Amino acid sequence: MARPKSYIVEEVVERVVYAFWQHGYQALGLRELERLTGLNQFAIRTEFGGKEGLYLAALEFYTQSAVTTAMQPMRDGGVPEITGFLKSLVTDGSMTSSKYGCLVVNTGIENARVGSVRLEEAVRHYWDELESCFLACLQKALSEGKLDPSMDVPSVAKGLVSGVMGVHAQNRLDQSNRAGRFLVDVLCNQLKAMEKS
Repeated sequence: MARPKSYIVEEVVERVVYAFWQHGYQALGLRELERLTGLNQFAIRTEFGGKEGLYLAALEFYTQSAVTTAMQPMRDGGVPEITGFLKSLVTDGSMTSSKYGCLVVNTGIENARVGSVRLEEAVRHYWDELESCFLACLQKALSEGKLDPSMDVPSVAKGLVSGVMGVHAQNRLDQSNRAGRFLVDVLCNQLKAMEKS
C-alpha cells in the first residue's frame, strides 16, 4: 500500500515558482529545491519527473495566473485594455510587474543555453496567448472604426509582444519593476497615434 503524501502539490509549486523566478532554472540545484519544497529528490523525481518537471509545473502556475488575471480584460477589450496591460508591467502592486522581470522571458533567455524542447514549448505557448489577446483587441478596435484600416494588425500584435519582452528584460536588468516604463510610454504613445481621432 502506498504511503499518503505529506505535501500538497499546488502548495509546493506555488512556493518554488518565486525561487525559479528570482534565480532561474540552472542556478537552483536539487539540494536547494529540497530545502524550498520540503520534498526529497525521490519525491521531486516521482511527483514531477525531476527538476525540469518541477520547473515546468512552476511555469504553468505562473502562466495560468497571468492568463486568467492580467490578460483577461483584453479578451473583450480594445486599445484601452492593451494600454492598461502595458502600464501594469511597470506599476507597483501589479502581478505582472517585478524587479525579477517575467519568469517566461527569463526562461526563454536561459533556455537558449539549456536547449529544452519542453521549456521552449511552454514559453511559446505563453507568448502565443498574449499575442492572441493583443490581436483580438486590435481587431475589435479596427472593426469599430477606431484604427486606420490600412494597419497591419497581426504585425502590430507581434511587435507588442516583443515590446513586453523588452520591458521585462529591462526590469530584470535594472532590478526595478519600473525600469521599463520608458518603453511602455513609447508603446502606449504608438498605440495612441494609431487610433483615429
